[in-house]
Order: sequence, then C-alpha cells, then structure tokens
Amino acid sequence: MKDEKKKLIIPYLLPALSLYLVFFIGPALYGLWISFHDWSGFTKAMDFVGLKNYSNIFQDPIYWQSFKNMMLILFVGGIFVFLIALLFTSLMSQGVSAKKAVRAIIFFPNIIAPIALAIVWNYLYRYDIGFFNSVLKLVGIDPVNWTSPDNIMMSAVISIIWYSTGFYAIILLGGVDKIPNTYFEAARIEGASTFKIFTKVTLPLIWDVFSIAVILWGINAIRLFDFLFAFGGPEPPSRMWNTAMYQYILGFGQRTPIYQLGYSSAVAVSMVVVVLIFVITGRKLFKREVFEL
Repeated sequence: MKDEKKKLIIPYLLPALSLYLVFFIGPALYGLWISFHDWSGFTKAMDFVGLKNYSNIFQDPIYWQSFKNMMLILFVGGIFVFLIALLFTSLMSQGVSAKKAVRAIIFFPNIIAPIALAIVWNYLYRYDIGFFNSVLKLVGIDPVNWTSPDNIMMSAVISIIWYSTGFYAIILLGGVDKIPNTYFEAARIEGASTFKIFTKVTLPLIWDVFSIAVILWGINAIRLFDFLFAFGGPEPPSRMWNTAMYQYILGFGQRTPIYQLGYSSAVAVSMVVVVLIFVITGRKLFKREVFEL
C-alpha cells in the first residue's frame, strides 16, 4: 500500500519540482556562476576572475554602508515591529470588541503597493508642507528636515515599521485564535493579570507561530527593495542604500548605467548567505518545547 502511495506522489510532485528547478534553482546557480566573472551582460564572453568580486566586497565602503543599513532595518526595525505586534496581540487576545474591524485597519497598509506607500510617506516628511512638520509648527517647534542625508534612513525605517507591523500582528493573532478560550478563563479565575496571561499562556502557546514570523521578517527585511528605492526619489542617496538596492544599482545603475553584473551577482550571493545565517541561527534560538492544544 505504501509503495502504491509513493508511486502516486511522484507524478504529482514532478510538475511543481520541475518549475522550481527551472525558475528558481537554475537562475540561482547561474547567478552564482556569473559572480565569478567580470561581465556587463551585453557580451557572449565572460571574463573569469575567480573570487576577485568577493574580495572586492571586503574593500568596498559603499557595500558596508549598505550592509549597515540592511542590519538597521533587520534588527532595529524588527524589534519595534514585534514589540508593537505583540502589544496588539496582547490587547486583542483579551476580548477586544470589533476585533475584525481592528484587524482590517492594522492590516490595511499591506494591501497598498509599497511604491504608493513610499510616495505618501515622502509627502508626509516634506520640509515645507509635510504633515509632521506642520504638526511641529503648530506646537512651536522648528521643522525638521526628515529626508536630509543624516535623517533619511531613520525616516525610512519608521515608515517600514508602520506598514510592516500589521502583517506580523495578523500572523500572531492567527496563532492566538487557535488557543481555546477556556485557557484564558481559567487564568482569570486564578487571578492572573493581563501581563501574566500573555507571558504565561498566550506567548508559550504561539511560540512556534512567533518564531516563523520572526524568520519571515528577517527574509523580507534583508531583501527589501521596492519601498526603499521609491522612498529615496529618482536617485536615492547612497547613505540610504541597503544591500538589495546596491546590488540592483551595480547591475543596472540609476540614470547612469553601470552594468557590473559580475560584482552585482557577488553582492546578491552575500545576501543569500546572510539569509541562510539568519534562518539557521533563528531556528536554533527559537527552538524550544512546543505546547500542543
């Protein structure tokens, strides 16, 4: 019987596996091969340079600036995203009325294109007529140049936290929905406070969901491109480039083409390595006993 099931599984898996190999594994391996060459993308011949592109990474100050920005989004942004998401989860798990409406509101930014969100936030940050500076003027505080080279990256991180929090809050709330209400009622009868219920009942029972959400955030934060690129305007300043932006600009340029596809591929491979390190480390750190309901 088991052999018959295996024979049935293989034909069903083959189409999906073939598509995965052709459209994901194949291009990934080809990108790795390109990273060992000096190539503009417009010639048939590629000059093999071995590990030169990777050695150049260690001497490239722009790469390390972009890497720093990527880490800023990953860790600083991640801390605030999950602090706010956990706060929403704690409040919503206490029987808040109009729960569906609140979920729809906090998830709303995720149904809007990131480029549109970036344009809106750019307008809110404007020095002359932006919303934030208008509020500061009303209370008698001098306006702030939110998009200056010194402030633009932190302004972008604040925007990313705003539109990302709802998505991860919904994931955590999905885990809370699986917890029977009797658990919360029993804790309240025993006199547990809201904080105690969340830390001793809610969080342990959604720990596996929380760990998946953190790893998903890490992957999305490392490869973040569209929102940040649009936020920077026609030519985003190098002070706000993350590694994904730098990789794109190396390959295709902005208004001035660059076409360093070999070096760009090496930068992309370094991003894959960071993702793998984050995922493996995250799985190790979040590994613990899973409570079954």
